[in-house]
Parts: sequence; structure tokens; C-alpha cells
Amino acid sequence: MSKRQTEIEKIRETIRHFHWAQENGDEKAFLSVWHPEAKRFGFGSNNELYVLSAEDILRDQFYEIQKAKEENPEYSVSFFIRQMKFFDVQPDNLIASAFVEWQMLVLGECVGFHYTYYHFVKTEGNWVIVNVTDRARSPP
Repeated sequence: MSKRQTEIEKIRETIRHFHWAQENGDEKAFLSVWHPEAKRFGFGSNNELYVLSAEDILRDQFYEIQKAKEENPEYSVSFFIRQMKFFDVQPDNLIASAFVEWQMLVLGECVGFHYTYYHFVKTEGNWVIVNVTDRARSPP
């Protein structure tokens, strides 16, 4: 495997780890994929831009899922990654980008499709998310 492909696989694993941590309620794992100063920009189904700080990301993307699970033991959430495309991934570079098309399933039903651009930096040998731009759409 080339050095570039090795880095792509590490980034792919970071994205998977992010979704796994949400599904499994692992706060430490969730935080491990985000830079402490990360930002998330998004457009919900209402087409209004919102911006989340690192603290907001934890609250809105992690704690809300965990709260729903506590309130309803039947509640389940999972993420299905449809495709990933990688940009600017070079073995000697400390930045990279990826486009990911994914969907969120709650209680086994699709509640939205997401088209997300992730921007990463490599720090201490690990790829972490520094910026996310996300476009959500309701299922047809």
C-alpha cells in the first residue's frame, strides 16, 4: 500500500470512529477525533446556516443522542456511509479533506441524508477534524 493510501485509510478510520463513538456513547472516542477548536458549519433541511463550536458539537451531536437513549431504552441510532472521496491527501502534508455522503438511521428508519465536507489536520500522528461543512436533507 502506498503512503498516500495509508493516510487515506487513517482518515477513513477517523470518520468511521466518529460515527462509531456517536452510536456507542463513547465520549472519549468522540472527542478524540475533533480538534479542540473545531467548527461545524451546517445547513439543515430549512436551508439556514448554523455554526457550532467544539463545545456545541459535543452537546448537539453527542449528548442529544445519549439523552434520547436514556429516555427511551428502545431508541437506537446508526450511521450508514454511502461514499467517501478524498482530496489533498499527501504523505508529507499535514492537512487533508474528504467528502462523505451518509445517512442517519433512528430506530432503523432514515431520518436524513447528509453531504459533508471534512477538513483534517494531522497532529501527533493522528488525523483530527478541524472543520466540517454539512448539508442535511430530509428523506424523500
